[in-house]
Amino acid sequence: MSKNKKTAASETVSEGTSSGNLALEVEGLDVDAIMERIKARVEERRAEGVYRDLPLLELEEERTGGGEAEVSLDPLHELIFLIQLARQYAEVTSHYPIGARRSPLGPFILVSKKAIRRFMTPYMDALFAKQREFNAQCLRSMETFLEMIKRERERSYHGGLDRYAAWVELGFAADETEQLQEAARRFPEGRPIVQLYSGTGDFLAAAAGEGRPAVGVEEDPRLVKMGQDRDLKVVQARPLDYLESQPLESLQAVFVQDLGERGDSRELLWMVTALADRLEKGGMVVALNHHPRSVLGVEEAFGDPTLLRLVHPETMRGLFERAGFREVEMSVTGEFAQAEKKGWKKKLGGVAIESGDLAELLFAPRRYLLKARR
Repeated sequence: MSKNKKTAASETVSEGTSSGNLALEVEGLDVDAIMERIKARVEERRAEGVYRDLPLLELEEERTGGGEAEVSLDPLHELIFLIQLARQYAEVTSHYPIGARRSPLGPFILVSKKAIRRFMTPYMDALFAKQREFNAQCLRSMETFLEMIKRERERSYHGGLDRYAAWVELGFAADETEQLQEAARRFPEGRPIVQLYSGTGDFLAAAAGEGRPAVGVEEDPRLVKMGQDRDLKVVQARPLDYLESQPLESLQAVFVQDLGERGDSRELLWMVTALADRLEKGGMVVALNHHPRSVLGVEEAFGDPTLLRLVHPETMRGLFERAGFREVEMSVTGEFAQAEKKGWKKKLGGVAIESGDLAELLFAPRRYLLKARR
């Protein structure tokens, strides 16, 4: 450092000292000598192998042990990225850019390449057509898989309040033994019944009491165990997957409770269509659903937090008729008993609702039964 620089530094420090700040006495320090010592130390450390000047690629290879760097991606995000990439390459075509080297023969080579491509285009298009079809099918499969992942992930984001938690842990399960017995009696004796979404097994027990053999299909392992502990026959499987795995026209009788009232609403149409395909000719479906015309029945129904919607009986009838069921019958069940009516009148402040349109609206039957024959 020159003498002028040292003087300036000394003056700056002196000003700091006069203002009351902590100051470092630098007068007499040889900065050039210090820098030389630092450079010498760096060279010594480099010679010892502590400091290494390597290109970034070599440093990355050393960090990853010679393999590819692992990047942790969410499977859903990774699938979305792969689908976007697949879309770019799914369309195979012979119309790709043609070039030639810069040389005296370059223009002639370019013309020759274009002529050959024009001659080969019909054959290449015929070959690429199958490749494009295969790529499109693969892309559709990936997109379907993506929708499945999104759907399952959406289901897992409901806070864990599933049917087991609502019915068993929180006690929201309703006693509907009479309605279930009536539903079981709708099936002819001797026909094996398959109940989809068998839950705690109440219908299976009611069917056994009515002399109807039945097997339940349930995806929740806790509910499956509850049914099996009651000596009921329950298969652990996702009902939609179970239906899809059955041969066409192989089932004789199917019972579904709360059809379309839980889960994805889009599954309702798929379920009805699958039932039409898997039932044999003359096979029967019975569905027990909440009646939307019963005001107090609806109020009770939505006490169950897993219930998402109600399906109007005429809507249900239209879906089954559209799917090809030749006989669709509707009836109501779950009448309010006199004691229940008195309890509701007390809750409503003693309003006089003995008869008339208001009573009919409030105390309409809780449930409706659909019986459809294939």
